[in-house]
Amino acid sequence: MNRLMISLLAIGTFTAACAHEESAKTASAPKPEASPPKQVARSAPPPAEPVAAAPRRDGGEAIYFDFDSSLVRDDARPVLQKVGQELKSNSESLKVEGNCDEVGTVEYNLALGEARARSAKEYLVHLGVPSGRIAIASYGSQRPKYTGHDEDAHAKNRRDDLLIR
Repeated sequence: MNRLMISLLAIGTFTAACAHEESAKTASAPKPEASPPKQVARSAPPPAEPVAAAPRRDGGEAIYFDFDSSLVRDDARPVLQKVGQELKSNSESLKVEGNCDEVGTVEYNLALGEARARSAKEYLVHLGVPSGRIAIASYGSQRPKYTGHDEDAHAKNRRDDLLIR
């Protein structure tokens, strides 16, 4: 009987030690981030010059955003108001495509592009456009309109494309 108890005690001690070692490994392992990764550090850009809303070849328009921001800028409001009036006067729908410049990780830019598209959608819904008629998509930095690698090209790629369908 003593041998059985000693064996059980040894097995229990060994099992507890293994569990403790495994939990120590898990505790020291880096935890995945809950939020999107930060963008590459760089100095703050100069205040953004308004970028004119450019008509697109497919009949849509674009609005632009500041670096690392999804806030609808003052120069974008008239464009959104015009699109909102057009949508309220007919039964067409809108697709808002969020885009980013090439600075930052793919994951971060996809999240930022989505936040930009949501901001435009919320603005249009506030104007009275039914939410169900507005679809959003994010392309992050995967669909640059301008292929340069300077601040001018970056500013033009921080945009939402507004495509009436």
